[in-house]
Amino acid sequence: MLPHWLIKFGFHLLYYQFAWSYELVAWVVSFGQWTTWRRLALQFMQPGPTLELAFGTGVFFIDMVESGHKPVGIDLSPYMARQAGQRLRRKNIETGLSRARTQALPFPANYFANVVATFPTDYLLESKTLAEIHRVLRSSTSTQNDDGGRFIVVAEGQLRGPWPVRPFIDWLYRITNQRRILPKEPLRLLADHNFEARWKIAEAKGAQARLLLAGKKGDP
Repeated sequence: MLPHWLIKFGFHLLYYQFAWSYELVAWVVSFGQWTTWRRLALQFMQPGPTLELAFGTGVFFIDMVESGHKPVGIDLSPYMARQAGQRLRRKNIETGLSRARTQALPFPANYFANVVATFPTDYLLESKTLAEIHRVLRSSTSTQNDDGGRFIVVAEGQLRGPWPVRPFIDWLYRITNQRRILPKEPLRLLADHNFEARWKIAEAKGAQARLLLAGKKGDP
């Protein structure tokens, strides 16, 4: 494994100063499947207000809008905000983007029908982040027959591609520790924060990814 500090520094540069190259790098290391992996989250989303955590370059934000959703998004990186803002303006989409920390979401309680994150780093499993997601996620109301809110995480793409190159890319994932979210740990952490969660393998258009689906305990 590469030193943890070096990995974090590399990803920091990619998400900040080198944000302009993010989509290209993601496309290369996923054999062009990155965008399709993200879109797998759409099949689990329900109507209603949607929050995207770490909107990045805004590509998936546009996918949500074009699928009929009305999302808002947060991100800390001013470089990503610039990339996403330019992309949304070219599509004549109202941005709905803001800079904020996941540990202090600037939204009311019980508001969002969906909270979505795609390929997050370890910030997602921080106690304050999970507490805030639980706070803003909608609770079910039996009197109105409303479903509870859904927390949807695209955690890991199942890599496919030409055999001579695939093992090399798979090795890169391992040495950069990008498979560090263990199958059981997120479920335990989510349970500790009053979520019911499960893993789900989703597939579409030949792409496959592992998703984490959660809702508040006691909701359907």
